[in-house]
Amino acid sequence: MRYVPVNQLRRGMVLGRDITAAAGQVLLPRNTEFNEENIAYVAFLGVPGVHVDDEFSRDVEIREVVKPELLTGTVRTIHEFYDLTGDKKTANAPAEKKMLKGVESIVDSILSEDSVMYNMSELKTYDDYTYFHSANVAILSGILGSRLGLSRESLKNLIMAGFLHDVGKLFIDPQLLNIPRRLTESERIRMMDHPRKGYEFLKEHYDFPEEVLETVFSHHEWFNGSGYPRGKAGEDIPIGGRIMKVADVYDAMTTKRPYHPAFLPSEVMEYIMARSGLEFDPQVVDIMSQEICVYPVGCEVELSNKRRGIVVENHRGSILRPTVKMLDNDEEINLTEDKSAFRLTITRLMV
Repeated sequence: MRYVPVNQLRRGMVLGRDITAAAGQVLLPRNTEFNEENIAYVAFLGVPGVHVDDEFSRDVEIREVVKPELLTGTVRTIHEFYDLTGDKKTANAPAEKKMLKGVESIVDSILSEDSVMYNMSELKTYDDYTYFHSANVAILSGILGSRLGLSRESLKNLIMAGFLHDVGKLFIDPQLLNIPRRLTESERIRMMDHPRKGYEFLKEHYDFPEEVLETVFSHHEWFNGSGYPRGKAGEDIPIGGRIMKVADVYDAMTTKRPYHPAFLPSEVMEYIMARSGLEFDPQVVDIMSQEICVYPVGCEVELSNKRRGIVVENHRGSILRPTVKMLDNDEEINLTEDKSAFRLTITRLMV
C-alpha cells in the first residue's frame, strides 16, 4: 500500500482504505477502482491524498499505533460529543460514556504497540477538522505520554483531555474560528479565552478528574511563560499541558487551514525542535523527535540524486533517514545504515 496525492490519481488505481467522514459514514469504500468521477469527488472533499494498493507497494506494511477502524470510531464519538454539546451547551452523558470507552481502547492499543513509531497518515476532510484534530491530538499525546512513562490512569486522563481540549471553541463565534487572515488584537484576545471557557464548562457540567481539566486549561501555555491563558512556565505547567502543546501544534500545522497551508511533517518537526525550551518542553521534544515518522511509510520521496522511491521503514532516533524502495529498480536503500548512501538525503516529500 502507498499514499498518492489526489492530483496524481489515475484511472484504474485501487483505493486501499475507506475514506470516512467524522460522523462515521463511508464516503468511498476500500477496493474502489478510480475513474474520472470518483477522482473528482475525492478532490471535492478536500482530501489531499489517498492510500492505494498496487503491485509495487503490495509488500509495504503501514503499521500504526492506532488502527484505522479505531481512529474512525474515535472521530465519530468526538463528533457526537461536540455536535450535541454545541447545540445545547449542556452535558452530553451518552457521548461521555462512549468517549470513556474509546479512551480505554486507545490506551490498550498504545501500550500494546509501544515498538511502533507514530505514522498517523490517516486522511481528514477539511470540513471535519475539529473532530479529526481532536482525535489526532489525543492519540499523539497518548503516545508521547506513554514514552515519557506516565501511568495508565494519567494516560487515560491525557487522552480524554485531547478529545476535549478545544471544547471551549464551542463558545467562540464560529466566524472567528475560520477567518482567513491575521486576527485583530480584540479578536485574538477573544480566541485566547477558549481554554478557560472549556475548563469552566467541563468543570460545571461533568465530573472529569482535575488532571483532565488542568490539561485542557493549559494546552496553550509556553515553556518559557509566554503562553496563555495564565502565563505559566516550565514545570508549573502540568505535564499533560506540556505534552499536548506539542501534539496540538504538530497536527494543526500539518493540516491545511483557511489561514495557512499544510506544512510538511519534516518542516513542522524542524519548527518544534528549533523552539525547544521556548515554546515547548525540551523533554517532550526529545521524545517526539524519536517517535514521529516525518516521512510516513507508503509516501513517495525524492532523494538528492533525483531518484524517487517509497518509504518502507522508519528508524527510531533517525527520523530523517528511513529505508526507501526505489521506483526505478525496486532497490531498497537504508539511509541510516547503508554506507553507500551516506551522502544521500531526502529533498522532497511528494504530497
